[in-house]
Formats: sequence, C-alpha cells, structure tokens
Amino acid sequence: MRLVTYQSKLAYEYLMEHGYLICDDKFIDKEKSSVIYNWVRDNMKDIDNPYDAKYPLWGWVKCYEDIEPKPVLGNKIEGFDVKIVFEKKDEDVLVTDFRRYSFLLNNMYIPNNIEDKEAFDKMLIDSGVTREELKAYVRKDKYPTCRSDEKYLEVVKKVHDSFGRCITFDSDVLQGCTWCINKEDIVSIEIMDDDGYIHGSLNYIREDNKRHNWIEEFYHNLK
Repeated sequence: MRLVTYQSKLAYEYLMEHGYLICDDKFIDKEKSSVIYNWVRDNMKDIDNPYDAKYPLWGWVKCYEDIEPKPVLGNKIEGFDVKIVFEKKDEDVLVTDFRRYSFLLNNMYIPNNIEDKEAFDKMLIDSGVTREELKAYVRKDKYPTCRSDEKYLEVVKKVHDSFGRCITFDSDVLQGCTWCINKEDIVSIEIMDDDGYIHGSLNYIREDNKRHNWIEEFYHNLK
C-alpha cells in the first residue's frame, strides 16, 4: 500500500539519522485527542509495532482520483516541511474513511442510512442528550466535565459501537495509520518550500472563512 505523509524538519532529520520514524507523543494534545487516539490504538493492537510506538503516524491513502489532496492557494501548513511517499504492507496499516473520522472527533453516531440517522436523532431527543453534551465526552480540552448518568452513557455506548464503520475502504477519501516508517519503506522525499499553496490538507479555511463540513457531506450522501 502506498501512502503520503507530511512531516516536520525534526521528524525528517530523525528518520535520516536513525533509519526509522515513529510519532513523538510530546506533540500529541492528549486532552484534545486522547479518547479517539485510544480508539485508534485499540484497533491497531494486532499490527506489528517494532519500536513500541505509543501513537501512530498518519498518511493519505486515497483522495478522490489521486492519493492526496490537490494543492490549493494559501499559506503553507506549519510543520508540513517534508513530503514522504512510502509503502507498507496492507496488514501494517489501519485504513479509515476521512469523512467518518469527523464523527469520531465529535463523538457522533455513524449511521448506516437515512432511517438509521433518523432513529438515532429520535433517541437523542427521547434521552435528553444534546450533541454538545456528546462532544464533551471526547474533548476534554474544551469541556472540563461531562455527564455521567446512565441515559447519557447508554447513548455514548451506541455512538462508540458505530465507530467501527469508520474502518473501511468504501470511500473516495481514505487515510491510514501505521506505527512506523522505515528508511526502506520510502519511495520519495520532497522538501516543501512555501510556494503559495496548501499541500496535504482538506481542512483548510475556505473562502467563506469556514472549514468544510464533512459530517454534513456524509449525511447528504446517505441513502
């Protein structure tokens, strides 16, 4: 499987010096990401982790008709200093749908179809749980506390039971997680200059000063 990742100069230098690269967990915002990263790690527990990395590296697997997003006009993303194209065995990569992953980040239920979405929306109303209260469960950086009553936890469990639908090849935008990149995995390396374009991202701020709403796009495509 071929992937594309963007890394910092420090990561690139480490890779060149040591012959491998893993995620340095000091750069992980654990208050913001710990719950979802734990879900990712749990689903990678059977993937070979030769350097005992605590967190995975991310890369693009597919983006529409290409492997990564097309460049768009804008300022270079901080830390996207080096583009690395590399290959891993299929069994060494956890592949997830980019759109569905937005549901994980917001602790929202991933429906199978329109009827399933409507049924869950009704469940929220009946249980008196709001979407904002659900988000509080995963975003400890924004919400210092969250509900812990039985009704709330029942809804949270249903949400988390749906997260497995994120692990799929059934999408035209796919991302992949792997524990490490070895020097021998590398296909090419490109040092990224600030050329007036945004490379490697779909979450940039657009002309309307908003980011794309991947959750609404997913809902729109439901049948």
